[in-house]
Amino acid sequence: MYLPEAHRGTFQKVCSMFKKLLSACVFAGVIVVSPAIAKTYSVPDPNPIAVVTIPDDWTATTLPKGVEALSEDEEVYVAIEVTELQDVAQAISSAIIWLKSKDVVLNQATQAKQDIAVNGLSGVQIKWQAKDADGPTQVSLTVLQATETKGLVLTYWGTEEGAKENAVDLNAIITSLKLVK
Repeated sequence: MYLPEAHRGTFQKVCSMFKKLLSACVFAGVIVVSPAIAKTYSVPDPNPIAVVTIPDDWTATTLPKGVEALSEDEEVYVAIEVTELQDVAQAISSAIIWLKSKDVVLNQATQAKQDIAVNGLSGVQIKWQAKDADGPTQVSLTVLQATETKGLVLTYWGTEEGAKENAVDLNAIITSLKLVK
């Protein structure tokens, strides 16, 4: 096709814009037809007091009192379960016993306790440095007050590197945690 010299620059600009528009449309089409990237779980199910969203590439399992999930690289474990506030000490004790059953050894000398707020829920977090069969790890147990009588226990267990590699997913999980009204 012959194009006069005066119109070649304009034609090239139009072609460039068309290519960009076509690329954007193809990209948008891929996003529209791709599957959801996360699933929302009720805590507990049925009769939830909260919901949390877990990325699809994590392995999530519902529990009688909540949900647990393992990152795709198997470096981070999280669980969110409901507990009666009068039984918080028992819930923490049960979580520690469960961790020990998984051969997690908490370093009691590293225990740190702090007040915490997550999405408007206040609570307390206890952290430890620990070891498991694969080496050094980190553990935290967080108890958040959900209602006057119920709380949420968040268990975190993972390597330092796993926390860094999964930081975006971990942030998405914690910011997705919401009470059911």
